[in-house]
Amino acid sequence: MKRAAVFTDISGVGNCSGSTNISILSHMGAEVCLIPTAVLSAQTGFNDCYIYDFTENLSSYIKSIELIDVDFDAIYVGFIANSAQAKIVSDFISRFKRNSTIVFTDPIMGDNGKIHGFFTEELCSNVSRIVALSDIITPNLTELCFLTETSYDFVNSLSDKEKFEKIYLMCQKLFDNEIKTVIVTGIGCENGKIANMSADKSGYKTIITRKAGGSYSGTGDIFASIVLGSLLNGCSCYESVKKAAEFVTEVLINSYESIKDRNYGIPYQQFLSKLL
Repeated sequence: MKRAAVFTDISGVGNCSGSTNISILSHMGAEVCLIPTAVLSAQTGFNDCYIYDFTENLSSYIKSIELIDVDFDAIYVGFIANSAQAKIVSDFISRFKRNSTIVFTDPIMGDNGKIHGFFTEELCSNVSRIVALSDIITPNLTELCFLTETSYDFVNSLSDKEKFEKIYLMCQKLFDNEIKTVIVTGIGCENGKIANMSADKSGYKTIITRKAGGSYSGTGDIFASIVLGSLLNGCSCYESVKKAAEFVTEVLINSYESIKDRNYGIPYQQFLSKLL
């Protein structure tokens, strides 16, 4: 059984973050070692939620894992709450990464052309350092624009063909680091469709799917978990992205009309058998 260390938050209410990572990766045959960065009563889209920052406990938590002498086939980095956590995660990667370990980072920094309000310049810089240590990253277009210092509005104004070529040029700026593959998610296309791109030094491929409904909490977490689970099962990056995109699309097509509040996320659990 493959084993993945997963750095992310845990939300009590809402199909997102740690609960999503655990359920999907476990269903796809991986053992999950969750390393929490924060514990929330509900995801932050709700009007009120309790948040416990796990930073003070993170080093002791990891030290205990080290004493067990455990190895990881993958290190997944999701939500990072502050710069201190970012440094701890970077140190963890340096200590635990082997030649065969996949370092997989979903750089949760922003969306819709804007960086999240709690992200300071220092935190963005530290998350960028984690990105540079990764083998595979899954930024959305906003995050890719930030990482490559590119205008989001300009890229978004291009035709599909021009946009894909421009995005690939942006990805090429990142390949000089450890990064082998950049998977760009949620690219808006003409005719109301959505594209996801898998890019490496040899070129890029896009998977274009129908857009159903609006924006829902946790879809990025679901997508990233399926990609990593597929990679651990021996699939190529393109196959993994295709599987993730088609799964999220199918869930949305079959359920978006019944979703009353985007903050609860999407009911992916009833479709998990399709991942086997």
